Order: sequence, then C-alpha cells, then structure tokens
Amino acid sequence: MPFDSRVVAEIQARVDLLAYVSQYVTLKKRGREYVGLCPFHAEKTPSFSLNAEKQVWHCYGCGAGGDLIKFVERHENVDFSTALRMLAARAGVELRESPDQRRQRSEREAIYEANAVARAYFTSALKQSNHARDYLDARGIGAEAAERFSLGYAPESWDGFVGAARKAGIDMGLAERAGLVQPRPKGDGHYDFFRNRLMFPVFNLTGEVIAFGGRTLGDDVAKYINTKNTSVYTKGRHVYALNVARRAGGAQEALIVVEGYFDAIALHQAGFSSAVASLGTAFTPEQARELRRVAPNVYLCFDGDKAGEAATARSIDMLTEEGLTVVVVALPAGTDPDELVRAKGSEAFKMLLAAATPWKDFKLDLAFARTSSKFANPSDIAREMMSVVAQERDPIVRDRYVKAIARRLDVSEAALRKIEVGRAPTASPHTPSEKRRFPVTRAPSVDRELIQLLIARPQFVEEAAQSVFQEQLEDEQMSIAYRRLLDNARRLTEGLNPHTLFADDPMGSELSRLAFSAPKLSIEEDHILLERLIERFERRRMERRLWTIDEELNRLLTHGQPVPETLREEYNALAASLRGHKVLGKEG
Repeated sequence: MPFDSRVVAEIQARVDLLAYVSQYVTLKKRGREYVGLCPFHAEKTPSFSLNAEKQVWHCYGCGAGGDLIKFVERHENVDFSTALRMLAARAGVELRESPDQRRQRSEREAIYEANAVARAYFTSALKQSNHARDYLDARGIGAEAAERFSLGYAPESWDGFVGAARKAGIDMGLAERAGLVQPRPKGDGHYDFFRNRLMFPVFNLTGEVIAFGGRTLGDDVAKYINTKNTSVYTKGRHVYALNVARRAGGAQEALIVVEGYFDAIALHQAGFSSAVASLGTAFTPEQARELRRVAPNVYLCFDGDKAGEAATARSIDMLTEEGLTVVVVALPAGTDPDELVRAKGSEAFKMLLAAATPWKDFKLDLAFARTSSKFANPSDIAREMMSVVAQERDPIVRDRYVKAIARRLDVSEAALRKIEVGRAPTASPHTPSEKRRFPVTRAPSVDRELIQLLIARPQFVEEAAQSVFQEQLEDEQMSIAYRRLLDNARRLTEGLNPHTLFADDPMGSELSRLAFSAPKLSIEEDHILLERLIERFERRRMERRLWTIDEELNRLLTHGQPVPETLREEYNALAASLRGHKVLGKEG
C-alpha cells in the first residue's frame, strides 16, 4: 500500500460508508443492514446491501463488494490511489504519499502538460495545412466538428513537435514516456512519433488529454497508430468522445457505441450527440463501467460485416456483465455509421435505431444462421441458443423464447427444455477403490469460517497466527487471504479496514459476501468461536497425519516389513487424542 495505513484508517473513520453511499443509492433499513438498487448494474429488485457497523457493502446481484474505497473506485471508475485522494479531500486529511507515489503523481501531471502542448501544436498545424483540411472536407467533417473534437494535424516533419516541446519547456525524456517522441536510433536527440497524420486527442472525463490516435494521410502501412500505455493512459480503459457525449447520454439514458473516431464524429454532426467510439477493441470491464457511469443503456452499432458481427457478439457479453442493457443496431452489409449518415442522412440512421434488436435476439439469430452450414451440429446450435435464453430472468419471456427456438430448429420444446446449460457433471472426490479410514474434515468450511471471523474481528489476527499456519488452509483463495491478513496484522491494529487489503483483488467481492453472512455475536462469543476454530484446525492436522501414518502402516504390513516403534507410538498417540480409533498393539 503506497500510503500510510494510519492515514488511510483515519480517512475511513472520518468518512462514513452509509453517508457516502446514500448520496448515490436510495437505501432502506432492513434489520441490521441497508438495502437498495445496485448502482453498478441494472436491476429492479434491490440486491445491494450495506452494513454500517462493519463498513462493508455487497451486491448479491452482480457480486461486487468491498469497503468505502472500493465503492469510490467502482462508482468513479478510478484506481485505488485516486479514490483515496478524493476521500482524503472530503475528510480534510493530508494524504502522505510514499516517495514512489509522489514521483508517479508528478509524472502524471507532467504528461498531462506535455499532452496539452501537443494538442495545441496539432490543432495549430491543422489550420495551416491545406492537405489535412482537404482530407477532412472529403470525409465530410466540418470546421465546427473539428474544433469540438480538437482535431489536429501532425506535420510531415521529423522534429516539428520536438521543437515546440522544447520551446514550451517539456523535458524530452518525459515527452518520450508520454508517447509523443522517440529516441533517435543513432546519436543523441529525439524525433516526432506522429508524422503526417490527422490527430484525434482522447480525453478523460475531467477534460485532460490522455492519449492521441493518428490516421495516416500518406501511404504508411499502419493506417492508425496510437499512444502506447503511459502513466495516464492504459489501452482498453477509456472510451473516445465520452467527455463530449456524457451530457446527452445522461439525459437520454442511452449511449450509441460505434467502432471508430470518424463514426462517432459523423454521428455527432448528424445530430446524434450521445455517440462514442470503442476504438475498435473488444470491450473491457473498465470501458463498460465508463459507459455505465453515464447511462444504463447502450445502442451497439458496429460495422455491417462479419468482423463487425463478431466484435458485437464479444462486446455484448462484457457490457451486459457490467449491468448495461444492450440493443444491437443492424447496419447494411459493408457499411459503417460514417458512410451511412453521409450517404443517406440522419433519418436513415434514426430508423435503424428505432429498429434495434435486443441483444438476446441478435445472439439467437447469429447462432441460427449457422444452421445453413453443411458442417453445423444441430445439438451444439440448440445448446448455444438455450444458453442465451437461460440469461432471461422473466419465466414468461423465457418460455416464449423456448417456443420460438423450437419452431426455428424444428425440434420439440421438451427436447430443448432437457438441455442443461452451464452445468458440468460433478465428479466424486475419490475413486471407488480409494479407502480413507480417517476422512479429513471438509476444508472450505473451517477455512472460510476463520477468514469470516478475522475480517469481522481483525484484532484476532495475531492470536490466530500463533496457532494456525497458512499451509493448514486447504481452500487456496482463503489461504491467500489469510496470508495477507497475517502480513498486515500491524496495520489492522492501527484501524485499517481489512476489506481495504483486498480492494483491487477479485477475492474482495467474496470476502464482502462472507462478512455479510457472519452472525452478529459479542466479542466474547467471537473469541470462543476463534478458540473452537483453532481446535478444529488442530484436529484436522492430526486427522491428516493419522491418515498418512495409516497408509504407511498398510504398506509396511502388506510387504511383510516391521513397523518402527516410533511410528507405532505416534499412531497410538494421535488415535487416542482423536478418540474412538483403534489403538495399534504390538501384535498388529
């Protein structure tokens, strides 16, 4: 953790989780908890729960959960450090950073400055380039749109930006880390990374330029080149034009998602002010959350070809998993939104929006289309279609889908309903020939009970560490969680919320769920529970050792070999401790 844990604990003490979340979620008290509609996925029945005493939240619908910092991360779509800085400002706490953290923050601010200089340089160059402006005219992009999206031009020069950056006092090493220049392969100095390209700056939601995309205006092999990952930009985390579209998207409660820069800009010019671009990549959870922050609904509008269909199918899964409602806009084969609105006008695109297909229907049509192939397996297609239907919660709508699929595939409804989607046969943990005279207690139960107790009573961590060792936990996820609790025992005694240790770990959601399922007990009762858990771990250790000795004894006796006295004594001692087991005599 890059920040002093005592400062983090102070921030958590000053900013109450219930008060903070209540700004964004309407919560009603139900027993010991507060419930409401989850802000991270679309739902009609409340599945979001908050426990003010434990300062933890969990959604039983989408599985998200954690502490106050995790809520800010998810709601604002920021990283841990940024979320903590936002909370520190709210709490009036000075956030003391480590030297590494200060350097990273300083670099981010410096890259923002370098990108601002680059943006000004590129926009100025566009005004002076007939070549670039002629290209925009040919693509139907007017001066107003060019200004609104801060379009620019990188001149066909090796050191045009290098000179502008030096004049503005930008360090060349920093400009290189920002992806704006490259070091010369021979000799000293740098040269411009973007040359003879139409420039598309990418903004974050707070208005800073975080990256650039450049479209060649020459005969370069790479039509587009983009800023590589930097301190302020990570590919797959941002959405183009969301800073421009957020107001219209929020008012309309829907965003139009297209593939490329020109598609988004052309739609804005045609009056569709909620258009954004995915930049041609398959959607990531971070991009989906960016959209979700602005609007709950998405019109997915990718190119009308096989590649566009495939990209649409991939994107649907990610978007719906993050709680967005998705409909698919079907474009004529071989066209994109830019070409469509330029050739046929805004009314044509408006009609396509009105005829948009719910994502389930799109996926069903895609699967059914494969029936025309000579190599199609009808069973596989039926199973794929039923897996789509299984995601429909409304039983009446689900029933209608089954009837429709039966008609399309010319099979009986009964046969379709027998298909089990997403369920694999459960294998027995032991083969029939396996003999266990002393079965080991089921690991997940005691492991999870221990972690559940420790995240509720972090003051017990040091005591547990004296008797239970990490290797004794057989549940891998709980073992990792236990190690992290042990490593941070001092921070926990300073008041750090244990859920903060898992803020950026997938297991954080599971631990928040465990916290909610813990019974409310007094500290005395919880301490008795700890003692019982320690006893259970010790018993499981003895059972495991006894089983190992038992196997060794069977091997020795089978081969007619003598049994060492020390092994016999250990067996008898363990059996006596566990009670009820046969004591091995001299004759055995």
